[in-house]
Amino acid sequence: MKDVNVLSVKSGKRTREDIVSAVVYHAIAAAAGFVLCRAVFLKNHMPFGVAFAAGCPAVFLPSAAAGIFTGYFFPAIGASGFKYVAAALAVSAVRFMLSFNKKLTASPIFAALICALSLGVTGAVAYAGIGANMLYLSLEVLIGAVAAAIISRCVSGLDRLDVGLTGEDLGCLLVFAGFLLSGLYGVSFFGVRLSCVLAVTLILSACKYGGALAGTVGAIAVSVTFYFAGQSAQTSFIYPVSALCAGLVSSYGKYAQICAFFASAVFFLCIGGINAAAAVFFTETVLGCLLFAFMPKSTGIRLAKIFTCFPQVSVNNDLGRAAALRLKEAAQGIKDVKTTVDEVAVRLEGINTPSFSDMLSAAEREACVGCKLREVCWQAKRDVTLDTVFGLIKQIKAGVAQEERTFPAEFRVRCLRRESFHAAVKKSYLNYAAQISGNGRITAIRQAVTEQFEGISIMLEELVKEFLGGQKFDNSAAIGAVSALKNIGVYADECSAPVDKYGRMEIHLKLSKNSETVLNRRDIMRVLSLSCERNFAPPVIKKTSGETFISVNERPEYSVDFGVFQKSARAGDMCGDAYSCFPDGRGHFIMILSDGMGTGSRAAVDSAMAAGLMTRLIKSGFGFDCSIRILNSSMLFKSADESLATMDIASIDLHSGAVELYKAGAAPTLVRRNGKTGKAVSTSMPIGILSDVSFDRAGIKLSDGDIVTLISDGAAPDDADWIKSEMERFGDGPAQDLAGRLAEIAAGRRTDGHTDDITVMTAIIKKQ
Repeated sequence: MKDVNVLSVKSGKRTREDIVSAVVYHAIAAAAGFVLCRAVFLKNHMPFGVAFAAGCPAVFLPSAAAGIFTGYFFPAIGASGFKYVAAALAVSAVRFMLSFNKKLTASPIFAALICALSLGVTGAVAYAGIGANMLYLSLEVLIGAVAAAIISRCVSGLDRLDVGLTGEDLGCLLVFAGFLLSGLYGVSFFGVRLSCVLAVTLILSACKYGGALAGTVGAIAVSVTFYFAGQSAQTSFIYPVSALCAGLVSSYGKYAQICAFFASAVFFLCIGGINAAAAVFFTETVLGCLLFAFMPKSTGIRLAKIFTCFPQVSVNNDLGRAAALRLKEAAQGIKDVKTTVDEVAVRLEGINTPSFSDMLSAAEREACVGCKLREVCWQAKRDVTLDTVFGLIKQIKAGVAQEERTFPAEFRVRCLRRESFHAAVKKSYLNYAAQISGNGRITAIRQAVTEQFEGISIMLEELVKEFLGGQKFDNSAAIGAVSALKNIGVYADECSAPVDKYGRMEIHLKLSKNSETVLNRRDIMRVLSLSCERNFAPPVIKKTSGETFISVNERPEYSVDFGVFQKSARAGDMCGDAYSCFPDGRGHFIMILSDGMGTGSRAAVDSAMAAGLMTRLIKSGFGFDCSIRILNSSMLFKSADESLATMDIASIDLHSGAVELYKAGAAPTLVRRNGKTGKAVSTSMPIGILSDVSFDRAGIKLSDGDIVTLISDGAAPDDADWIKSEMERFGDGPAQDLAGRLAEIAAGRRTDGHTDDITVMTAIIKKQ
């Protein structure tokens, strides 16, 4: 129940609407106090009026007290009604005396305590005179204290109704509604009890707008309070069972709920036997179902506000930090693996590397074993023997046939096993060369593997940064968004408002399944923009598996007009350049251009692999530095042949206009800013050549009408100054026209007799 008076005092003005609202709320408080006094517990106990005096808001206490005193006086149940008047007076007096401590008086524990004390003292005095059973007094005190705590919690929860009630608040509200209906239990028309009709409508409404859990809780509250008021156990049992059946089919609509509730109620009535009481209960159930069926849509929207629970919001807790620490530990572990592999490899190089002397010893053993001149050849005449070996090796490397006449004359006369010697040297050398080549390949593969380890480590470290400081959640914005959407009939079960490292907010909502409002994208965008004081773009609405999700991003300040034009070196051949352009989902527009070595299909494979893999890594959320490491190691060993490609990237921030350029062996990038054109030149090597590669970087801030142009080597093999002139002369046409014009001029300028693939990518920054 909203504190209207307090709101009016804070604003400093009392409007006509404020006064009318205050009168209505005070009248509701008085009526609730009067009705609760009529709620009976065990035939002649009525503690709920006193409980309401203990739990209602202080601003409504005078109105509530008037209704309570009227309810207990008119008509009082015998002489015992006056003890409740005394208890209510005691509660009101205590609350007025302690009104300066709002935190204390608003506590459910305080409400339960003063209600229990008042009922206990006044009840003990009253029962002492008539000799009543003290067990019933104890039960009355206990029930009154619990009711006071529930009412206090319910009232405090209603102040947050614009956002949504928590599960506990909603449960307390339904129990409070059960108390009120119990107070109306004695009101009937032609034998039909008004409270039972309203109870059926309440239960079905709770099932539809709050789900099976809310409907079942409400039914249990109604059945218990009605049982205490005198209803039979059989009919009281029907409410929760029928509510459960209706809640299970809530996703199929209100008429399915009515059928399930009604069929269940009739089934259990038939089990209990047909009699006059069953006929009355049947009539009450039919009327309650009809009242729910013909309920106006506007009333349903108001009820949905009440039964929609407080949304789940994402919070900054220790889970993200714990995950970040685990990722950091894993990243360090991978770094240690790389270091260990490098250290072991260095030690093994001295053990496993073949030596030339071992090769000579192998040739000597195979060719000269048992020869009487062995010591002469390999000791006294070793220099001549080595010259012969070196000559043989030179011939083997040259791939020519070895002839004995090429041996030194003195060696030809002395050696008795020239053919065996020749074969042994060739065999030993080929084994030696194979080992050297194999070790080199193993070293290269090891470097590639360790490069992969290092790239993965950098990826994990970037995730750590994102967990620890890259993204936060604005819970106040999320709660405000849910509250604002309820004003247009959109109810959310879950909401998160993440803010990325650039300070940009997103709103993600999961809507309640029971929402019947037609979703208007413009209204949602307008309401969220006003609530969060940010300029949001139109929302994206997705419906999957019967659930509705809404995602809203901040509207970028800029957009990009993109154009690209390609010309192959030879007509009919594949273009050796590959490009990609896409928004990364984080407010950036990415342009990627790769130029493979040479022309034709081989260059096309290299460039397509480079551009494709880089695109996938960036879309996955990884940074440019770790992505190029992974890409470089993949290019180094994707095949036995040499494989290389350039990499040219432009990242355009659509919110600020800042452009970051990343270049690895790429042609110059041309940028026109405020009508003047400059260029960024790369001095780094292409990827796929060396094990260690990095980007050259440059940054610039652009605005409306500025242009970024990426080109491959074929567009400007010698000089790109003519492109600067063309860009400065370009007017306000589309980017595709500029890209096509530059590509055609570049093709016409090739007068050196060489051909190369030409690719031109242009992006014109546009103010939205």
